Amino acid sequence: MSLQYIQDYYGVPAKAGQRVTAYGKPGVITGAHNQYIRVRLDGEKESKIYHPTDGIVYEKKGTK
Repeated sequence: MSLQYIQDYYGVPAKAGQRVTAYGKPGVITGAHNQYIRVRLDGEKESKIYHPTDGIVYEKKGTK
């Protein structure tokens, strides 16, 4: 599955490079894994897998 599928199915703005907060920790979306998003948390070297609507806050464009 792809980020486009995740956007369409869950109605979230999941795009590669999108800043998010995952369970209170900031990071960036790096891709998709099945129906999940891959997020590299700030300061980490590897991405982790998260459900696109559980504990994820998508930052609005133009904000830090």
